[in-house]
Amino acid sequence: MNMSAKTIPSVLIVLLLWGGAVSCQSKPEASVEVTQSEGVVNVDVNVAAFAALIDTAETGLLLDVRTDTEFAMGHIRGAAQIDFYRNDFREELAKLDPNVPVYVYCRSGNRSGQAAKMMKSMGFKTVYNLEGGMGAWVRQQPVEK
Repeated sequence: MNMSAKTIPSVLIVLLLWGGAVSCQSKPEASVEVTQSEGVVNVDVNVAAFAALIDTAETGLLLDVRTDTEFAMGHIRGAAQIDFYRNDFREELAKLDPNVPVYVYCRSGNRSGQAAKMMKSMGFKTVYNLEGGMGAWVRQQPVEK
């Protein structure tokens, strides 16, 4: 997972083009939200794009922000976990390298979306949030228990 600075814009262009094509084929509210300012990338991606990103990235952190119980019930292979509801959640995020891409998810996409915004405000350069969270993932991908 070692994406160079040159490949990130290319990945974004592909995601935007792919997201536009998918949104034409699926429900109208499905979209790819991209925020890029001052070198910061914060992207909401669907299951297929998220799976492709974590499969092809050479560096990065796959981060599950659900509770211990939720994580134990099943998670994406290779995921680390930090419970969003922990009192020290922000402090735990601060221990991570903000220059390493983060692929974040939760149950529905709500907590991970909030975590992605928090990480952006903390100076993380690249954060991908799984739209629909594990609910969407388990309908299309295998989980690890």
